[in-house]
Amino acid sequence: MPGGWGRFQVHFKINEEQEAIRKMVRDFREKEIVPLAPAWDEEERFPKEILSKLDNLGLTNLSVPEKYGGPGVDFVSAAIIMEELAYGCAGVTLAAGNNTIALYPIIVGGTEEQKVKYLTAACDCAGGKLAALALYEAEAGTDLTRLATTARHSGGAYLLNGRKTFVTNAPYADFFIVFAKTGEEKGKDLSVLLVEKDTPGITIGAPVHKLGLRAAATADVVFENARIPVENLVGKEGSGYSLAAQTFELTRPLIAAMATGVAQAAMEQAAKYAGERVQFGRPIADFQAIRVMLAKMAAGIEASRLLTYQAVWLRDEAAAANSKAAMARFVATEAALKTTIDAIQIMGGYGYSREYPLEKFMRDAKMLQIIEEDTQAQQLYIAADLLKQ
Repeated sequence: MPGGWGRFQVHFKINEEQEAIRKMVRDFREKEIVPLAPAWDEEERFPKEILSKLDNLGLTNLSVPEKYGGPGVDFVSAAIIMEELAYGCAGVTLAAGNNTIALYPIIVGGTEEQKVKYLTAACDCAGGKLAALALYEAEAGTDLTRLATTARHSGGAYLLNGRKTFVTNAPYADFFIVFAKTGEEKGKDLSVLLVEKDTPGITIGAPVHKLGLRAAATADVVFENARIPVENLVGKEGSGYSLAAQTFELTRPLIAAMATGVAQAAMEQAAKYAGERVQFGRPIADFQAIRVMLAKMAAGIEASRLLTYQAVWLRDEAAAANSKAAMARFVATEAALKTTIDAIQIMGGYGYSREYPLEKFMRDAKMLQIIEEDTQAQQLYIAADLLKQ
C-alpha cells in the first residue's frame, strides 16, 4: 500500500472494556496520585503503597498473561493505562510499569517452570514481587555488543560478574533480569539470567538523584562472583539480543504513551491558565501568539497519540511494529519536551515555580527522552528500517 502503511487499518474507536479501564485509571489517578505527586517528587520517594493499590486494581504486570495471575491486557489497553497514569505522575508510572517491561523476557523466552515461579510471584495479590531489568552499562550505552558483564560456567552454575547502571526499582527489587555475556561468538554471546536479590555477591548501589522521574528509584547493581543456577537461564545461551529486541518493541510505545500523558497534562494546565490570566484587559488566550503555541501543542500531542496507538495496535495484530514503535517513542518524547517548555513560557514566572506542576512535567519529559534507549537511538532505528526498504 502507498505511504508504507502496510496492514494498518484506519480504526480509532476503543472498545467498551478499554473505555472502562481508562475511566478507572483516571478516577484513581485524580484521587490517589495527583494530590501526592509533588511530595513524592520533592522527597524523591518511592511510593510503594501506591504500587500495592495499583496492583490490587490489576494495573501492574500488564504484560503477564492471566494464566500466571496477570491482567492479561492487550497492548492498546496497556498504553491507555500508562498514558493516563503518567498524566498524574510519570515517575510513579515508570515504577509501577517496570514489571510490565522487566518480566517480558520471561514471558517470551522463559521455561514453563520459570513462568510459574516468577510471573506468579510478581502477580501475587498478597504482595507481588518486584522485578528489575539489569541491562545497561556505563561504557556500553545502547550498544549491547559492548556489554562487559559476564556469566561463565563454573561447576554446574554461572559465575556472574559486572556492573549494571541506572536499574529502575533496583533498591526495592526482589529479583533481577540480567543481560550478560556467556560466550565469545559475535551475535551469540549475550544471554539472560534470573537473579534473586539475596544471592551472595550482589551489591545494590545508593539511589541515583535524578533530574526527573524521581518517584521511581534508580540505582546501580554490582555482581561479584554471584553464583547463578544454570536453570535460571532464560531461553538458550545467545538469545539475549533477540530477547532485548522483543522487550524494546514493548518498551518504546509504552514510554511514548507516558510522554503523551505528560504532554496532555502540561497543555491542559497552560490552556487553563491562559483562559484565566488577564493582561491588557483580556485573557491572554485571546492573543494570537498564545493561541499558536497552544495549537502546536495540541497537534504534537495528537500526532504522538496516533503513532503510539498505531504501534501497540500492530503488536496486538501480531504485525511487525519495530519501526512504528521507534517513531512513536521519538515523536512523543520530542513533543512532550516541547509542550512542557512552551507551557512554562505561557505561564511565565508561575511556570517555573514549584507551586505548579509544569516544571516537574518538563523534568520528567526530558528524562523520557533518555531512559531505556535515548531519542537518538530511535532515529537510527527508523533510518535503518527505511534504508532496508
